[in-house]
Amino acid sequence: MTLSNMGFLSPDGKCFSFDARGNGYGRGEGFGVLVVKLLSDAIRDGDTIRAVVQSSGTNQNGRNRSITQTSKSDQISLMIETYRKAGLDLAATRFVEAHGTGTALGDPVEAGAIGQVFGQYRSAEDPLYM
Repeated sequence: MTLSNMGFLSPDGKCFSFDARGNGYGRGEGFGVLVVKLLSDAIRDGDTIRAVVQSSGTNQNGRNRSITQTSKSDQISLMIETYRKAGLDLAATRFVEAHGTGTALGDPVEAGAIGQVFGQYRSAEDPLYM
């Protein structure tokens, strides 16, 4: 009820992330498992390594109208700083897994921030997948 009253939930139960039809997100149940291990331990143990986490970051400026309202400039700063800490080149990124709430407020801000950070390195022939 609270999420619905706050306008987070899609009235039709469907999430249309980064789509003009976006009117909230659709609830679902599920889970995922992420096993995190030191790279040296994974190599030592002969584990299959699917990815290596180079860095992570989080932010919240505390000055937006609400805790759920995102800031484009803060998202841009976070992406750039996290890549800098990891020593990664922004130009090498070809895929971004986004939050994509399916809301008219959040999606354009998130897509705009991602586009501003990575768009200069991509083209129609060599796109960034989100």
